[in-house]
Amino acid sequence: MKKIIYTSNNRFFVKTDAGIYDYDSRMITKYCDNLRSIRRKNEWKTGGTGARFMHTYVPEMPDDIEKSSTSINGVSICGGEIIYSVMLGGTGGMYRKILDPEADEGHIMTSNEIQINKISVHGGNCAASVGGMRERHIAVFELKTGHYREITEGDSLEDYPSYSNDGSRIYFSSAGLAVSADGMPAGLGPYGILCYYTKNETMEELLISDKFDYIAPKEDKNGNMYFIKRPYKNGGENGNILLDILLFPVRIFKAFGGLLNFFSIIFGGESLRTGQSGRDAKIKHRSEKDLFFDGNVINAEQVLKENERRGEKFPGIIPYSWELTRLGKDGSQACIKKGVMDYVVCEDGDIIYSNGSAVICLANDGKEQLIEKCRMAYNLAEL
Repeated sequence: MKKIIYTSNNRFFVKTDAGIYDYDSRMITKYCDNLRSIRRKNEWKTGGTGARFMHTYVPEMPDDIEKSSTSINGVSICGGEIIYSVMLGGTGGMYRKILDPEADEGHIMTSNEIQINKISVHGGNCAASVGGMRERHIAVFELKTGHYREITEGDSLEDYPSYSNDGSRIYFSSAGLAVSADGMPAGLGPYGILCYYTKNETMEELLISDKFDYIAPKEDKNGNMYFIKRPYKNGGENGNILLDILLFPVRIFKAFGGLLNFFSIIFGGESLRTGQSGRDAKIKHRSEKDLFFDGNVINAEQVLKENERRGEKFPGIIPYSWELTRLGKDGSQACIKKGVMDYVVCEDGDIIYSNGSAVICLANDGKEQLIEKCRMAYNLAEL
């Protein structure tokens, strides 16, 4: 059995012949413990009769509310170490980890100015997607020092960097940003796949389409490229632009009120509006079924039923239109598996993939074997 690592619910899971072992992120644990301690120290200000009298009362938050502002964004293997990127509130970080529950984690870098997303390590360097909500670019970090330089620029959102086997190329996905006159993002184009050549620092566009996103490019040991192909969703038709401009302030006001009401329903169980209980109950029910992943809203319950009806051996909650694809030497594309959320091509050619419900091994002969049921398994890698 291969040794596979993946993440779910902000924890690391390792599958070996002996079983499955899970490990926490020490950085996330420390961060949440610190926030929880601060919250408890200030409870006297916001809880109880006194707070109600002083109008400083704040409803009690769930015990794990701190964890909602954290995430393990990327994982890569470097020798016997795990390199991972993490979000801690407004701070981005990159750390080293060994699979020992008692071991401390090594610090590579932290910054409250950028977030670090997907990563890929080769030798002493780490290619990473860095930035925020407005722009995101590919940077190369020195693992010893934490210093980095951005190798791409422009109005774009770039992610999923992946080194070639020999380290001479960095593949990544890039989507163009439409920017308004005041410099704010106004739309996102489809993701294409680009290649950066590390020696001569040149760039090449490999795949682009106005109908599909091409994400998560990876190279197998023979130099074949794999990626996930999914339909590009641009938010629908353009509609009446003049009317949209005139109604923009009204829609902003309505959206702000709706957002406050949404959080009141989800966390407090009560609407801010009178006479809306039935509608708000539907909103809450829908929010519990919907998943938000990689900029997409997925109705997990509906997708699961659709995949079950198709007779999938291991039905998942990722849409059937998300296809793991292999790029041929002649530029042709071959669908390897549908309904794929994340994957890794192993040294022996087998593919380990996640469909949102389970981690599955797809062997060279096409046979599938269940590795483990796990919801939203992500950041798959072979140890």
